[in-house]
Formats: sequence, C-alpha cells, structure tokens
Amino acid sequence: MIKDSPAIRFTDIYFQRDERIILNGINWELPAGGWGAIVGPNGSGKSTLVRMAAGYLWPTHGTVEVLGHRLGEYPISELRQRLSIVEALSIYPFDEPMTAEEVVCSGFFGSLTLGYQQPAAAQWTRTAAVLRDVRMESFARRRFWTLSTGERMRVLIARALVHEPALLMLDECTSGLDLPARETVLQFLAQLATRPAPPALLIITHHLEELLPQIQHTLLLNGRGEAIAAGPPAQTLTSRLMSRAFNWPIQVTPHKRRWYAHSEGWPPPPHLL
Repeated sequence: MIKDSPAIRFTDIYFQRDERIILNGINWELPAGGWGAIVGPNGSGKSTLVRMAAGYLWPTHGTVEVLGHRLGEYPISELRQRLSIVEALSIYPFDEPMTAEEVVCSGFFGSLTLGYQQPAAAQWTRTAAVLRDVRMESFARRRFWTLSTGERMRVLIARALVHEPALLMLDECTSGLDLPARETVLQFLAQLATRPAPPALLIITHHLEELLPQIQHTLLLNGRGEAIAAGPPAQTLTSRLMSRAFNWPIQVTPHKRRWYAHSEGWPPPPHLL
C-alpha cells in the first residue's frame, strides 16, 4: 500500500448493465486504515461497488483506486494478495470433505481446495490462531458443510483474515444469522479494531444495527444508485436521509453508540411514494 493513500477511492463511478443504470456518479473514499460502511436499499449498487474494489467488476465510467493503486494500472493478482472479501450471499464451492481448518488455510492460496497445496507448518499455526479468534477452534476438524450458517460465516471471516490483509470487505456478513450469531460476529470485529495495525474495513449492509461504533465513514445510496450523503454516521444516518434513501418513512435511533432503524408503518407519506 502506498503510504497514506486511501484504502478505497471511487471517482465519478457510473455502471450500466443493459439499459439499467446501477451506479450514477459515485464519489467516495475510505481513508487508509479507516472503517467504513456503504448503506442503502436492495438494488442500490452496494455490492457492485465492493466487487469493483475487489477487481471483479469494472465501471462503465470512472476510476477505482485500492490501497493506493488504480485498477487497470496495477496487477490485480498482486493487489488481491493484500485484500479479502466475504460475500454472505455467494456460494463457495469448497471441496465436499474440507474441514473448517482446511477452509481457513485455503485463504493463504486464494483457492477452494487444498488438493494441490502443501501448507507450511507456520500456515497451520496461523490457521489455528485465527480459528481461536473467531471462537471456532473446537470446530476445526468438523466438515465445513455440516456447520450452521453462523458458524460458516465465522469460518469465512477467519479465512479472509488468515493472510493478514490490508483491506477487509464484508458484504452482508450477518445476513441470515440469528441474534446471538450476529452479535458474536460483530463482537469479533469490534475486538479486531483494537489490535495493532488492524485492516481497513468496509461493510456493506442495509441494516443499521450491524454498524459498530468503530465505523466512522459512511456512504448512503438510494435505489437509483445515487449518493444521498457521505460522512460520519451521525451526519448521514439520520431519519430524514434514511427515509430519502429507502423511499420509506424511517426513524433512526442511536443507542449506546449503535444505530437502530424502524418504520412507523403503512402507508408512507404521499411524497415518499
């Protein structure tokens, strides 16, 4: 990473698929080492942005810089060695017999199998340490596909962290988790922030309760892929702006440095229809 360069910078990003404009003029950056979130309704382009930052999609117009390098001008294979992405709604086709520890260790190689790899002793040691971090050490020898949804998510986050990336991106990382499982994942992330030199973190979500106090940089999108607001959560995650973004009456309540949203019910005011 180039010293003091933003972890991510989106400049004048447009993205169109067929006739539909998915992102429309996005400008935003996550500072070096910063923790941020992109918030918006389904279909607002949140996941498209994170996949652009990982080099899996390219904007129709605009530039993406990650860890100080402009995508398209730097080898993407080298850049991906410094970042990790976890997409909760993606299917990870790991080999059927793989255990939790094998899935985590595969993160060193960016592979979905260890069939062609020979992990070193130090890599297995690091794997065990990360499994302890996410409280999954007792599941190390369990087959990955026998784990619950919450347990799998903790294993996937461990896999993303095993090679100590400079940037970690989590797309709907608590999707489908019950309350205890969600809070276990969030508690681990909160602890991660207290460690020496933690990675920059980008969370993609439409649930405000997933946002930890360590999140200080937010981008709020609407359903047309436009930026409604950007800045600290206290300025962007207001009832007025959230209602505009979701086109629905939303009340936002801060509580103990966390954020909670609820709706006053049906029908919404005419100006939001």
